[in-house]
Formats: sequence, structure tokens, C-alpha cells
Amino acid sequence: MHHCLVSFCLSASLAAAGKPALDCGPLDVDLGVVPQGRVVHMERTCRNTGASELTLLPPNTACSCLSAKFDRYKLPPGGRAKLQMSLETSPLSDRVEFAVDLPLKTSDPLILTLMISADVRPSVIALPEYVDLGDYRKSPVSQVLIVDTTGKAFTIRQATSERSEVEVRWTPVELVRMGDRWQPSTARGAVTGYQITLSARPQSGRKSISDEVEIELTNELQKSLRLRVVGYSP
Repeated sequence: MHHCLVSFCLSASLAAAGKPALDCGPLDVDLGVVPQGRVVHMERTCRNTGASELTLLPPNTACSCLSAKFDRYKLPPGGRAKLQMSLETSPLSDRVEFAVDLPLKTSDPLILTLMISADVRPSVIALPEYVDLGDYRKSPVSQVLIVDTTGKAFTIRQATSERSEVEVRWTPVELVRMGDRWQPSTARGAVTGYQITLSARPQSGRKSISDEVEIELTNELQKSLRLRVVGYSP
């Protein structure tokens, strides 16, 4: 009668089932909400759970924005390697999900796959980012709040109206978050943001406004943000 340790039997059964004898922890890595522009660094420790040496191959990723590498590629039984990953979020937006394939050099190549997901959002936002002036001859002015949701300070360098149909002015304001809304406040601990005032430029014979305003920022993660402005006067 043959006896074996539980861990050895488990690794043997995994190998028999065609699964890699490489344990890197949970296969799903959810980074949660990440400000756009930030580089997120992740590290996992991977362990050889099998009874023979493993040779790791360079990891493969589905996006050039995601890099991955091991600090060593030969793992004896029980040996460990650090998997270092970096996600560049500048070109990303909204919910993203990417695979990291960790191939092993074996006679029948096996691959372990990690799934990296994140909710990438601009840190500086406009409330609202779409402005409808309605009948701009009756109500030619509208206001927008600009805030860094991470609470960091920033400044507005300049604001440019693409079609010169609206005029843009701004002034610093203290903002506080109430539930899912931001509003001006004089309370301590408020976040410094800006109040943007948009006004329609008078132009004879014009019935509609359709313009975009680009706001250039001095911000660690985000360099600009855009507002869409429309209006109509019969």
C-alpha cells in the first residue's frame, strides 16, 4: 500500500487534471476605482506547489498599458517568485479588464491566467459636463463646478472655446460633497475647486450654439477636461 502527503497528492491530482502547479493566489484582481493617469503597481507571490522544478516563461498581457514580469524564472518544489505588474491608466476609461497569461515551459505547455480589472475615472470632473443653455437669449449664462474627486489641489491654466460661441470665466470656490452631489461651502475641510461661468456671445442671425470648451489644468494626473455647450433660440 502506498502512502503520500496530502499536499503531494493534491498537486499530483492538479497535474493530472491539466492545471498548472503554480499558485499565485486569487485569479481575479479588482483594483476598484482608480484615478485616470495613475500608474498602479501590483505584486503577487507565486509558489511552485508541484513535486518537480517549474520553468516560468515571460508573462503575456492583452494591452501595452499592462506590463508583467517575474523576479525569477526557475522554481524548485516549494520555491517562490514575485510577479510584478504595472497598469498605466492614462489611455483608459470606464470599466476595464485585462488578462495576464503566465505560461510554463513544459512538454504540454500550461497557462495560468490572472484577470486584472479596474474602474478608471478622471480625477478632475465637471458637474455637469454637458451644458444645455436652452433659449440662450433669455438665459445666456450657466455655471459648472470643477472638482478633483481625490481632494488634491489643482489650478486652471486656461480655457479655450473651440468655436468662440461662448465666453468662459472661472473663480475658485470651496466645495463639499453631500451624498453623491458636490456643492459650494464655507465649511472647514472643504475641497478647493472652481466655478465656471459660461455665457453665450452675442451674434446676429444665429439661432443655435454648439461649442466645446477645453479647460487646461495643472494637475498631477490629468492635463485637461472638456465641456460640451449647446443652446437654441427661435
